[in-house]
Amino acid sequence: MQSVSSKIISEMKKQTPGKKNPVKYLTRMFSMSKETAYRRIRNQIPFSVEEVVVIAKYFNLSIDGLLDLKPDENNLLLNSNFSVEQNPADIYSGLLVDDIKNIEKVLASTNAKITVAMNSIPFRFLPYKSLFKLDYCHYMYSVGKMSLVSARYSDVEIPPVVDELHEKSVECFSRLNHITCIIDSMLYSDIIKKIQYYHRLKFISTEDLHVLQAELLKLLEMYEDLLRTGKSNAGCDYVFYYSLFNLESSIIFFEFDDNSLLQVWVYPENPVVIKNNHQINDIQRRWIDSKIRNSILITKTTDIHQIEMLRNVHQQVMELTKPAVLPF
Repeated sequence: MQSVSSKIISEMKKQTPGKKNPVKYLTRMFSMSKETAYRRIRNQIPFSVEEVVVIAKYFNLSIDGLLDLKPDENNLLLNSNFSVEQNPADIYSGLLVDDIKNIEKVLASTNAKITVAMNSIPFRFLPYKSLFKLDYCHYMYSVGKMSLVSARYSDVEIPPVVDELHEKSVECFSRLNHITCIIDSMLYSDIIKKIQYYHRLKFISTEDLHVLQAELLKLLEMYEDLLRTGKSNAGCDYVFYYSLFNLESSIIFFEFDDNSLLQVWVYPENPVVIKNNHQINDIQRRWIDSKIRNSILITKTTDIHQIEMLRNVHQQVMELTKPAVLPF
């Protein structure tokens, strides 16, 4: 059987004028070096699931065809069980409901392993109301249902059902055990840049800015405790790796009993969901292994990367409320 990588390269060549070498397309789409792209083509490094999805979308290819998937309930889903006319708040609620159902299945299992790769902070699983509200606002903005110019953060009301689902999501996630996290070096920079941008647009007031800063400091304190002890307040085990390279997207990979569930956030508001697919699992495990090889263990250590990262993040958070210094 033709490998997934070979099939992807073959299809890319068919779709490119004059069947040119697809290296330039890989370097452009994923901002990777030519050497890294060539290693993909030589099948020395497997394509990650998110790379497969992006390539399929770019060249208008069938994901099922690339991955030899059969159209059944165990294969690729794009959370397409809603229409574009549906209320975005209902769609957001549906995503939270799916998260809760998936986590409850894992919690009910006898043997579970969870791997998380993060290039953004998953506030839907964290007990910080103001930061979660900001995440909700960003979602509504990303789907074109909120203006950052005419609307104000302080006036936005989280629907009660979304608020309740958030609390349930936090409670369920807090009980997950044996979690391995690979974190992007720019993990905190993303949310800090968003807050600064929203504040410049006056979507976030100075008062709101102080509230968000206080929650970021609480989040950083919780994060430091996890790094120091390797355990959450609930006694669940965590292992953190600091990635030396940017992560393409966030993923959560659940493996429990004889089941698996992979969520890939190629697009923030529409995660790709893959269930019980052995071929995809093998690809994802190799991707995770490659990321860990290019990462540094920062749990229960005093590694310089951990110290510098925490120091830099703390400084960035504190500078959120400092008056801007004019260049004259």
